[in-house]
Parts: sequence; C-alpha cells; structure tokens
Amino acid sequence: MDSADPSTNAALKVTGESVISRENVAVDRIRTEEEQEIANNKRSIIWKSCGGWNAASILLANQCLATLAFFGVGVNLVLFLTRVLGQSNADAANNVSKWTGTVYMCSLIGAFLSDSYWGRYLTCAVFQLILVSGLVLVSVSSWFFLIKPDGCGDGELACVPTSSVGVAIFYLAIYLVAFGYGGHQPSIATFGADQFDESKPKEKKSKAAYFSYFYFALNFGSLFSNTLLVYFEDQGKWTLGFLLSLGSAVLALVSFLFGTPGYQHVKPCGNPLPRVAQVFVAAVKKWNVIPAKADELYEVEGPESAIKGSRKILHSDDFE
Repeated sequence: MDSADPSTNAALKVTGESVISRENVAVDRIRTEEEQEIANNKRSIIWKSCGGWNAASILLANQCLATLAFFGVGVNLVLFLTRVLGQSNADAANNVSKWTGTVYMCSLIGAFLSDSYWGRYLTCAVFQLILVSGLVLVSVSSWFFLIKPDGCGDGELACVPTSSVGVAIFYLAIYLVAFGYGGHQPSIATFGADQFDESKPKEKKSKAAYFSYFYFALNFGSLFSNTLLVYFEDQGKWTLGFLLSLGSAVLALVSFLFGTPGYQHVKPCGNPLPRVAQVFVAAVKKWNVIPAKADELYEVEGPESAIKGSRKILHSDDFE
C-alpha cells in the first residue's frame, strides 16, 4: 500500500487543528457569555437570603393600600369641586384633567430618580411620605376650612362660600397627593420585580406572575375606594372619606418600612441621558466605519461593563 503524501498529511493536520480551534473559540465564547450574565447579575443586584414572595407580598399589599388612598381623593374629586367649592361642571372637569395629567408626569420623575440616583427603595419611601403629607393637608383643609356646615356637599345641603386660604391649602394638598402617588407607582412595580432572581428558572416564572398580581392589587384597592369611600363622600362625609384614605396611606407606608430587612435592591445606574446622547453622536461619527469583529466591540475587557449598573450588550450577527 502506497504511503500518503507528507504534504497532504500536513494539510489535513492543519485543517483539523483549524476546525478544532474554531470550535474551541465558539465554546469559549458561549462560556464567556454565560459567565458575563452571572457577573452582571452579581454586580447590579445585592442578592440576600431574602426577597422572593415574602417581600413581594408586602409590596403588593402596599400597592393595594396606596391605590385605595389615592382614589379615595381622585374618584369623587369632580363632585367635591362642584358641591363644596362651587365650581361649574366644566371648570371642575378641566381641573381634574390637569390634576390627573400631573400624576402621569410625576411618574416619569419617580422612574428617573429610582433608576438613576436614589434606587427603588428610597424612591418608594420618599414619595409615600409625600403622599401621606398631601392626604394630611386634604383632611385638615376640608375639616377646618371647606366643609361648613357639617354634612354639606351631599347634593342637598349647600356649603358656605369657602375662604381663599382653605382653597389654596386644598389645591396644594391634592397636587402633593398627585406627586406622591405618581412617583410611587413606577418604583413599586419594578421594586417588586427585583425580589426575584431571573437566573433561577422558578423565580423567573414568579417574576412574570408578580405583574399579574400587581395589577390585581391595583384594581382591588380601587374597588374599595370606588365603593366604600365613595358612599361616605356622597353622603356628605367628605372628611371621613379623606381620613380613611389617610389611614390607608399610613398603613401602606408602615408596612413598607416594616419589610425593609427582607428586600433585595438593584443598584441605580446613574443618569442615562448622556449615554443615550453618546450613542447618537457615535453613530453619526462612525457612519462609514466597517463593522468590527465580535470580540472587539466591548468597551473594556472582562465580563463587567464600564458603566455602573449596566450590562454589556452581547454582539449579534442578525443585523448587517
């Protein structure tokens, strides 16, 4: 049998080594991506032997109570402005629309502060304090300045003309309520989701289920404010309705603080606006640059990102 050509054997050996090398590179890359994902989670989240459904349940109850408190003021606000403050239906509806819009605008402020600087726990605590402060002023202003005589504003007994001081305090109060609840809403939703570790399949499913329960808690709190509190307010017991809302908000804050030792926290990532602007500037400057290799796209070596609280974006060949 003729022996093989030495040059052919050498070529086959080189080809085999090249294939093995490419396979090793692919395996190393997969392994590096997995290690990077684990490192990102460890860096950005302070994992403790807590969290899970115990902590999330407290936050769900907090959401329910805070929603009850907020809608205890908001659901009958048009009637209060017409029956107690003597405004026309058009003016009352216009004022309530502005107030509702303020709630949604303040949600942007709360989300920005929680993700960028304060963290979700501190943001939730601060905005709940603002909510409680607003409800205190709502109760005080209605009790001492606006509801005169007692029981007025029920659709039959008219209230006496209100003082400018009482009206000013009331408007300050309801906008504090809007600011507090608006900033609290986005923070409590994501803070509850932070109690579950996505790297664990069981907790990943629990995290998805949490948002369903969160929506249920929101509507459950709204149900009580739209039935029980509305009944008292329609009967002219406005101050009682506001005091019940205040009690619900205080209970929500106390329960939130009570669960402090059991929470898990995600580190804030700093102001994202400069980083977003950098993307557009870099895209314009490098419009004609030839795409780099996958292993040359990271800003620093190693599994961690140079941006605090951020993850490295893995390279994808899907877009060319």
